[in-house]
Amino acid sequence: MIEHVHFENFKSLKDVSLDLGRLTVLVGANGCGKSSVLQGISLLSQVGIPRPAEQLNVFGRFASIFRGARDPGRLASPGRPTTMVFSMRTAGGETLTLRVHVPTPIGENPENEKREFTVSVEGPTGPLVSLTAPLKDPRNNGDWDLLDHARVKQFASTAYLHLNANRMMRTSIPEGERSRMKADGSWLASALAWMKGAAEEELAQATNDLKRIVPGVKRIRTLRELVPNRRMDQISLDGQPVWRPVDEELLGDRFEIEFDDGSSIPADLLSEGTVLALGLLTKLYEPERPRFLLLDDIDRGLHIEAQARLVEVLRDLMKLDPELQVACTTHSPDLLDMFDPSEVRVVALDANRHTQVMPLTAHPEFGKWKFGTQTGELWAALGSGWVVAPEAPAK
Repeated sequence: MIEHVHFENFKSLKDVSLDLGRLTVLVGANGCGKSSVLQGISLLSQVGIPRPAEQLNVFGRFASIFRGARDPGRLASPGRPTTMVFSMRTAGGETLTLRVHVPTPIGENPENEKREFTVSVEGPTGPLVSLTAPLKDPRNNGDWDLLDHARVKQFASTAYLHLNANRMMRTSIPEGERSRMKADGSWLASALAWMKGAAEEELAQATNDLKRIVPGVKRIRTLRELVPNRRMDQISLDGQPVWRPVDEELLGDRFEIEFDDGSSIPADLLSEGTVLALGLLTKLYEPERPRFLLLDDIDRGLHIEAQARLVEVLRDLMKLDPELQVACTTHSPDLLDMFDPSEVRVVALDANRHTQVMPLTAHPEFGKWKFGTQTGELWAALGSGWVVAPEAPAK
């Protein structure tokens, strides 16, 4: 279990540390850094995940993680040079740390870019020799084997979900022998189709839990259909390569839900909450499911009663699987009533727009308020302002 995380100079997380339990919920206003905490955990966990093409990629694993919208120049707090720090500690005392040196903002002097990545592990069994590598170094020496060491890979069983119902409803084209649902919920239909053939028991368990959250559900049906697809094909014309569009049809997967009254509703006509709950359960019940699940907006699209049943399902799963850990974000005081105050972390921005995080139980008057007050009411009454240290008086 991950019991502690620390971040420096990552987006609004200028200097943030927080303890985590088996179930932790982050609350606070929009844009205060809740999702950034989950994203930081996810980015660090990916250091221990091999990528099929990285041996052939001159940019290596770090560039695969920190690319495009995740370019270090975009993620680092303002001010250069700077170093982003990501750190996680297990209950056993093992600490994985990634330092990303960012000398310039994105787009400045790219030909002289000298961003460096340093990975290290420390714990009861001693330090694991750290690795420092520039972004554009090929993976061509034995030191890179550190990333595949068991003490690094133990942090890799993490899944970050920021589900998009519209993408989850779409017909998907299978990827290879096994299709997994993506972080945004894409390829849900193909993941369900694979489970139907290769993980029937797990799919049945997911269906039973969906029934608890959405009354009236009988079963999940997967079907095949042809999907129009356009690809570009290269031909030679007078010895010159020419690209031309080729229209084709590929076999894809879609799903629908059958209800107790005999009706079957296709994915694109289901409610957002039903689709989101199904995606979450699919990830929770897939074989080799992650040990640490990160959920953005856990309450999105769900009625208050469905929210309560979803939290009950999570707690039941955690009882059955002692290694399962969940961290989530919410804006719903009603959902917080399903949590113990010790599971709540309050997030806020200070005057410099830097994120601050405190346990709800750390409020100076928590002892007075905790009796006879539900957790959601407690947060609504106390707010988030107390998390931020008061500004020093002007001289």
